Amino acid sequence: MAGYRLIRDPWSTSPSFLDGNLHFSCLEESDKSAEFSTEFTRMIQAGHEEIDSLDGSLPPLTRMGLAMNRIFSGTECSVFQSGVSDRWMVVKHTGLWFRLSYEDLLSIGRGEVPRSPAEVITYRLPVDLGNEIGEYGLPAVLAMLGVADRYAPESELTGIDYEYVDYYPPKQLLDYVVRAPLSIPREAHSFLAEYVTSYTPVTFEDEENP
Repeated sequence: MAGYRLIRDPWSTSPSFLDGNLHFSCLEESDKSAEFSTEFTRMIQAGHEEIDSLDGSLPPLTRMGLAMNRIFSGTECSVFQSGVSDRWMVVKHTGLWFRLSYEDLLSIGRGEVPRSPAEVITYRLPVDLGNEIGEYGLPAVLAMLGVADRYAPESELTGIDYEYVDYYPPKQLLDYVVRAPLSIPREAHSFLAEYVTSYTPVTFEDEENP
């Protein structure tokens, strides 16, 4: 969660805003998930707006919302679309969210499951796994770090693409890429598969007249 989005923290005993990472599994199981979902959805639809500070003092704070429009509402989730770019977001009523690009929509239209973006992630390992770390797959890395029990069974990790990029032993920094299937609800998948058949991608004048 980016702090400048100014999403109020439903778990805090005193007024505060969320800043940092959330575990989807913890969010979905929390009794505060509905409160979070309400705040998160409000931010998604907001533009740049003023909201009250935590203690009510002036001046108010400026929230940078995503200015998205709701285009679908179902029993399990809602779908939002950007008004200025080819970007969508599927938000489950339990608070979980999935960002989608136009390429993701095309894959959904082909009946495929979209995957998370292939971005290089740098992570500092708690222990040195040695120079042969590049030969290990994801299950082996998790097992050697002693955290395999915190993840899905190895049989369920086969659908995740893990790629070793680099390792810096002096600081135990591992660079890797992971692309995981996005488990968007079936109702959203069905809606978007139909939606993309008539959707026209956003273009800009400078692109139309190079």
